[in-house]
Amino acid sequence: MKVVYVGRDESARRKWVSRNDDILLLLYDRWDDYGFKTRFPTFCRVDGEELELGAIRILFQDNSSSHQHLSQLRKDNWDGVFPIDRENYISVPEDVTFYEQLKGATSDEETLAIAEQLRDASLFVFEREDQDAIKLTDTDGFRNSLQRERGSQKSFADVWKVLSGSALGVSDLTFDFRDVLGDLSTLTLNFDSQSILPHDINVLIGPNGVGKSWLLKQLVRAWLLPPKQADELDGAGFKEKPNLSQLVTVSYSPFERFPVDADDEPALDQRLQDKDVYRFFGFRGRPAPEKGKRPRKTRHSLAVPRINAATSLINCLTDDLRFSGMKQWANKLDALHRVLGKAITFDTAALLLKPEAPIADIIIEDPLDDLLVIELDRNYDNPGMYLPVSNHDGVLNVDLLKSHVDYEAGVTFFEGDEPVSLSSGQRLFLYIVINVIGVIRRNSLVIVDEPELFLHPTLEIDFVTMLKKVLRTYGSKAVLATHSPVTVREVPSSCVHVLGISDDELAITSPPFETFGGDVQRIASYVFGDRAVSKPHESWLRELLDEHGSAEEVIALLDEEVNEEIIIQLHAMDSGKWF
Repeated sequence: MKVVYVGRDESARRKWVSRNDDILLLLYDRWDDYGFKTRFPTFCRVDGEELELGAIRILFQDNSSSHQHLSQLRKDNWDGVFPIDRENYISVPEDVTFYEQLKGATSDEETLAIAEQLRDASLFVFEREDQDAIKLTDTDGFRNSLQRERGSQKSFADVWKVLSGSALGVSDLTFDFRDVLGDLSTLTLNFDSQSILPHDINVLIGPNGVGKSWLLKQLVRAWLLPPKQADELDGAGFKEKPNLSQLVTVSYSPFERFPVDADDEPALDQRLQDKDVYRFFGFRGRPAPEKGKRPRKTRHSLAVPRINAATSLINCLTDDLRFSGMKQWANKLDALHRVLGKAITFDTAALLLKPEAPIADIIIEDPLDDLLVIELDRNYDNPGMYLPVSNHDGVLNVDLLKSHVDYEAGVTFFEGDEPVSLSSGQRLFLYIVINVIGVIRRNSLVIVDEPELFLHPTLEIDFVTMLKKVLRTYGSKAVLATHSPVTVREVPSSCVHVLGISDDELAITSPPFETFGGDVQRIASYVFGDRAVSKPHESWLRELLDEHGSAEEVIALLDEEVNEEIIIQLHAMDSGKWF
């Protein structure tokens, strides 16, 4: 496969495209990273099929504008074909899937040859230890442009592993943060363990006021702000570059104030190119911007979760179509049905179409049995035509579908031709799973702030179970800030971080006993000092003891209305051993 720079030259682009052979074209982009113009959108075709690889950044020695440099080389009779002799340059794709897709569409050898032509920084630094490439990584151009965004940082860390066939994973994460007392504290999230116990989820727990949500907000800010703006974080930051591709935050607290997207961080002095590097799901959101216009203002609405869920379901479809050629791609729609099928019985998830939707154009081939539109009449809450969403490669016009979905109707689950009845809590629970699967990349970090706000204890367990399945499927991890011992019981003690304030200092400890599968009351007692807090039933029992004189008298009066725990407590109170 030839790698060719055509820039803004449309005639050159048409010439190369018309040859009908495998090709990777580097196009023009005016994007500026702190004075460096290194970004190249791509056009790729393999075996007659286009691959949506995304963009790549290329840095040349002693040049701040790569496009200008390449244009001058073409004027000097360079034919535009890589590699370029007598030039020192390195490249970094915006996402590690750039080379994963190429491996799925071509061969390992061909993909390696493309990385060599582009002098991929990860390959030439970590695998080849090329001194010219290493020198370029110690420049402002590399730091401020090629490593400006998190996806590119992930690519630099891991592309050499992709090319060599090594497994990718998320390492332990150490984060410094400014605690509620104003001091710097350190949290280490334990994800990489040799234990057979599951370490996919870490939990932050502790009484109100210790700063769990405040810590997570700082983590989000540190993720969004580039190293160049580290002074904005007041000492907070990651000890090492996190080996993550994306941050996904879920919070349905009415008081949360997480950024709703990458554009919602006021300290950013330059907008991020990769908008999916951070995603947020809650009751706040931003309506989709009109093409060519600035993002709209955020809004707080009960419709936001429904809109997000419908959008995420379409994202599952588009990701499956885009990445289907990747050898290790985990089909999102299949994963969605498999995971949600554990919680509810349903045959398909469907989207309500607008009344004027051109169904015959959206379904561009004769429909299969499972693609037939479902119609609900006026006897239902949301009458209209529903389109089941499943993996229809080449059957649906996805771009046309996107513009004719009634997003505010959310996602409707059908068993046969009947919609499945769900409570508001169940629906929100299912929407969250759809949202996370819809946007998740491999090696993502999912943050969930206080899941118990919208889940009763049974759904809490279901949620953690499903989250574990999603995380394993996509090689990702999660952090949950919670007050729930039920959630803590589902993770090992080394992944439980108890925040507490003692002697005017914030302490972060792990329980001295194994929490995985442990006793909820024991966990609550350790985390919240439960035994030290007088509870209403204890005051009532003490009044009965004072009135009737002994534990035996009170137990006799209560008769069958007393349980074993109360009997033990009454005897302990009577003997002065209940503290």
